[in-house]
Amino acid sequence: MIRILHTADWHLGREFHGRDLTSLHQHFFDWLAAEIESREIDVVIMAGDIYDRALPPVDAVKMHNRQLPRLAGLADLILVTGNHDSVNRMGFGPMLREGLHLRSGIEGLGEPVLIERDFQLAIYPIPYLDPMTMANELDLDESTHTAVIEEAVRRCRDDLASRGGARSIAVGHAFITGSETSESERSIQVGGSESVSASVFDGFDYVALGHLHRPQAVGGHIRYAGSPIPLSYSEVGAGAPKSVTVLELSADGSIEQEQVEIPQMVGMARVSATLEELLNKAEFKDIEGDWLEVTLTDSARPDQPMDRLRSRFENVVSLRFDAPISSASEREARELAEIAEADPARLVSTFLEEVRGSKPTEAEAALVREALDWKSGEETVS
Repeated sequence: MIRILHTADWHLGREFHGRDLTSLHQHFFDWLAAEIESREIDVVIMAGDIYDRALPPVDAVKMHNRQLPRLAGLADLILVTGNHDSVNRMGFGPMLREGLHLRSGIEGLGEPVLIERDFQLAIYPIPYLDPMTMANELDLDESTHTAVIEEAVRRCRDDLASRGGARSIAVGHAFITGSETSESERSIQVGGSESVSASVFDGFDYVALGHLHRPQAVGGHIRYAGSPIPLSYSEVGAGAPKSVTVLELSADGSIEQEQVEIPQMVGMARVSATLEELLNKAEFKDIEGDWLEVTLTDSARPDQPMDRLRSRFENVVSLRFDAPISSASEREARELAEIAEADPARLVSTFLEEVRGSKPTEAEAALVREALDWKSGEETVS
């Protein structure tokens, strides 16, 4: 038997409405290390987006440099880079050690990490490959996410066919058609995430995916692990708690899956009520210490609402208003607030489509991604 733990989308260096997540990530890693030991895990799979951006802050790099060797000392650790990770920043330092396998480009694409027990398991890591830069290197006619994924999987299948019935797992970072998104993912392609059919991954015993932050299955053998902590309020209270997937593969061909819930260091909740209800009703006592997104439903905007809310709920991190719209000025204010909270890449895409009648080209999409990553890095430094 081989025991495998599937995780993804750590997004080290990310903030949550201005709150630093370092302590929450540390809490997750401590729990993860204990689970690996207690469950006698043989292989840990991390399916991309180790960092939140290509230029991660110093504290995120330090955590990466501490935690990866720690995990690799407990089990074989297999990682692929995601669309948030920088290929150039991932292949150095603690990555160069026994038991730690990183795939971040086309080098070695189609070559498995082999796990030998009483049977052979071939694990095929497929990193996120940017179509604009990788299509030519892969000798493809189309510079699309689908074409790149299909070629990568073809190489894996060709190798698997030569292995005489070995068990197989593909690891990828992609958006599968029919899967459920949340507010916190960055589009793989600016102007709308380009989805890939689940049938692309036919022929593998299990497909361990990253990119989407809600844990979910896409068919019986394809699964997103999801992010270990909520990265947006759309992931809170959605009936799918944060989890990792633990697999047990047996020599007889059977696979057992278990979703193991990740305990959270802090509670997060969305709440909607009038200010007076929030300040006085006992039903809100259980969330007094949570990180809250509050929507006030007062017909008129109260004076100093944030200060008054924090007299009871010290961790209000987002405040919204949902009163009836009574004037054009209020409508305009609400529209401006929605724009301020929108994904920058989608704003650019929408703007270009409205102005000129077409979505960004792939070259423009790549330029937008580069500019947003540079801006994020500049804000971190400042």
